[in-house]
Amino acid sequence: METLNRFLDGLYYGAIVPFFRAVGWVLHAVFIRPLAWLHTPIWLHVILLGLLTASFSLWMRHLLNVDEKVARFNAMFAEKRRRQQNLQYIPDKYSREALYRVTDDELNHDFNTYLANHYARYVTVYLLPVFLTLAWLNSVFSAAFLRNAIGTPYVLPLPANSFGFHGLTVTAVFLLTYCAGLLIGFWVKGRFRG
Repeated sequence: METLNRFLDGLYYGAIVPFFRAVGWVLHAVFIRPLAWLHTPIWLHVILLGLLTASFSLWMRHLLNVDEKVARFNAMFAEKRRRQQNLQYIPDKYSREALYRVTDDELNHDFNTYLANHYARYVTVYLLPVFLTLAWLNSVFSAAFLRNAIGTPYVLPLPANSFGFHGLTVTAVFLLTYCAGLLIGFWVKGRFRG
């Protein structure tokens, strides 16, 4: 067990951590530095990165053919369900029940497989880009950095109010922008399709 732990530690600290540091450095050089040179406000950095991540998610959705796979499964499932309904015409009660049980198990298996694949695609398309981008953004624009740069730990400070909100954090601005970007992307896609 000790050998396995040493191997996994070596893999994590020798390959995974350096890889993510290199990716973070490249992202910082490509997205943060040029905008900082243009004296772009930090909230605009976060909004642009939220829109860029939403665009990446939509591109991944297109690349993985999610819509086609869902339509193909729905057609296949409806056809199998239709064929299962034809079992009611079998006159022998025991044969009908046995066949119904078999086809029902097959439908359950197909649906569970589809659900697992759909969830894996969902994680790949939406959650992974969001979590990785947020982890990177929260390290770049940490609360300490924001206090130093703009005097508050919030990307968008709000005026004093009775609701207890002092401002919007990096995460809040990013997630709002990401969701808005996805909504706009799906709306535009629906307009061009229909």
